Amino acid sequence: MKKNTNQTLFKSVVFALLSIAMMSCKSQNTQKYELENGIRNKVKFINETETFSSIQAAMKAHQIPSLSLAIIKQGEIDWAETYQNENFQNLQPIDNSTLFQTASLSKPITFLAALRMHSAGKIDLDANIQGYLKNYVLPKGKQTEDNPVTFRNIFSHTSGIGPVVYLGYDRNAKMPSDLDILKGINGSNTKPIAVIHTPNEILSYSGSGYTLAELALQDTFDATFSEVMQQWILDPAGMTQSTFSQPMPASKESQVAKAYTFSGEEVEGGWKNHPEQAAAGLWSNATELAQFLVEIYKAYQGKDAIFSQSDIKGILNDERDGHVYGFIVDKTNNEISITHYGGNEGYRTGMTINLDTGNGLIYLINSDNGIPLGNALLLSASQVYGWSHFGQLEYTSIQVAPETLKNLVGDYLWNNQTQVPIKYLEKENQIALYFPNGDEYKLTPIKGEAMDFVHANSGVKISFSKSNGFKTFSLYGAEAVKI
Repeated sequence: MKKNTNQTLFKSVVFALLSIAMMSCKSQNTQKYELENGIRNKVKFINETETFSSIQAAMKAHQIPSLSLAIIKQGEIDWAETYQNENFQNLQPIDNSTLFQTASLSKPITFLAALRMHSAGKIDLDANIQGYLKNYVLPKGKQTEDNPVTFRNIFSHTSGIGPVVYLGYDRNAKMPSDLDILKGINGSNTKPIAVIHTPNEILSYSGSGYTLAELALQDTFDATFSEVMQQWILDPAGMTQSTFSQPMPASKESQVAKAYTFSGEEVEGGWKNHPEQAAAGLWSNATELAQFLVEIYKAYQGKDAIFSQSDIKGILNDERDGHVYGFIVDKTNNEISITHYGGNEGYRTGMTINLDTGNGLIYLINSDNGIPLGNALLLSASQVYGWSHFGQLEYTSIQVAPETLKNLVGDYLWNNQTQVPIKYLEKENQIALYFPNGDEYKLTPIKGEAMDFVHANSGVKISFSKSNGFKTFSLYGAEAVKI
């Protein structure tokens, strides 16, 4: 009788465990399906029925070839998936190990590696960076002996080093060295770096500062940057497929998701090389970037991780203007979320994690058209998984006569330096704003105090002024004047 009782108890326990596992799997599959088929816009028009799209449909609409996506839930990777657009011919098959250029997501990986070096006593984040440079002298600028350029202010974008745009180099072209890039010589496509602001005075995003740090780390460890990063961050975080190697090793070229332009054409050679590895040179996939974010989350929570809790909480105390070491900080509902974006030619990337709930997302897209889909993925995941950040904006849309819209058409000078045209789209009876990088923002008129419009995907709002006959509009807090 006792034997039968034990057998019954054992079966009950097994059944309960199986039920829990099945319920968890069902929940995961349900939410995955909801996200894959519930892509929505940043803006919800409260007087209209909300429409949803699938990931595949959104990829076709935006001419996106491939997507690598991972979801983090409660501090663990919930699922990862790759998607491809059947409208693109001759795409090589991809999977979760396929490598994408992560672009500026390289920066926080580099910084967190340096944070580990600092904790191990190998470098001092607050020392004058000149002391770590063997063959390069930083030109005299706004820095002083008492207020020098340091690893810390480089990584926090407060070094005062002027910004540059890293365009990459054709694969058949000789890559300049870090020293060449810093000096702007020997084939470098950027100007020499300069400390144009007093260090620690203003927050100014600077990729060129990261190249200076890159050279300093190589000189310190007498190794290539790729080797330094492999030792200090990629191997410890279990990012075994990822690499900072530039150019891409021949043995890994078959793993690459090739880059595509705004027009849907493959970038010549498949991708550009980026010798500015710390700023833009990491190759990875969504799964391994998720592993990196999970390590940050675990450290913040005081769990076993490759970072210490004091280090992670310490850097969060350095928040400035809503940013901390390149991450955008969100504190909705007293929860801390950190987000970073990236963009190289032919790639658009993003990653986020809530350090209180352990919920997050990583996307890697091999197209210049990737920003709208990336924004929609973050927003839609927020709705499906109940996140506190990346909420929707609500507006009331209105009708505006075609003649009124056409009167707004023209070229405008924005912020006294950038020309942005407004065009009328006959078929949609809409106006559209065009940014210099080719992004098209179709604008919906909304109820407001002036002649207001919003871009439904991103939530970007522009307002035309009545006082001068709608000859100017405001965008991101700056004025655009009709030419």
